[in-house]
Amino acid sequence: MRRGNHVWSYFLAAGFLASLAACGGSGNPDAPSTPAPTPVPTPPPPVVVSQIQGYSLRAGFVSFANFSTTSVGTLEATVDWTFPANDLDVYLTPGTCTFAQLTANQCTTVAFSESVTAKPERVRATNVAVGAYTIWVANAGPGDETLSYQVVFSGNATGGGAPGAASQSADTPSFGKVGLRGAVESR
Repeated sequence: MRRGNHVWSYFLAAGFLASLAACGGSGNPDAPSTPAPTPVPTPPPPVVVSQIQGYSLRAGFVSFANFSTTSVGTLEATVDWTFPANDLDVYLTPGTCTFAQLTANQCTTVAFSESVTAKPERVRATNVAVGAYTIWVANAGPGDETLSYQVVFSGNATGGGAPGAASQSADTPSFGKVGLRGAVESR
């Protein structure tokens, strides 16, 4: 009889395992299934949209360049120069603002830095709209300067739409200069 009980327990165990397999696995068959995780969109890599190196800018002059974005994102600009005694300032404006409009306070500024002691100058504008932008670099002196700048655009992550992008305007290579009193100087 002892042997019979032992055989009987094997049959019970085998039947139990078979019923689990028929139910689709282990656990409570009435429990909700775990949904697949929703993928989190990743932002596209940052893109340099405007830059220049070794650019001469006389004291009392402002330089500018245009570029554009094709999606919502963040613009970050860094301006560096040779002599710490000089004061350079940087501004980012939407659209293709002119110097006359800028000095008449007719341009919206999305970011600016006017620090007398910061070197390099850095600005950041988040959630900027699609469109044209202008970077302005002013040399308040006291001396002439050689500068470099870079504007980087980082597009926001989108749920399956086109990745963020930006492009340089056709006139970006002809980085313009305007004297703080309105005199124009060509490169």
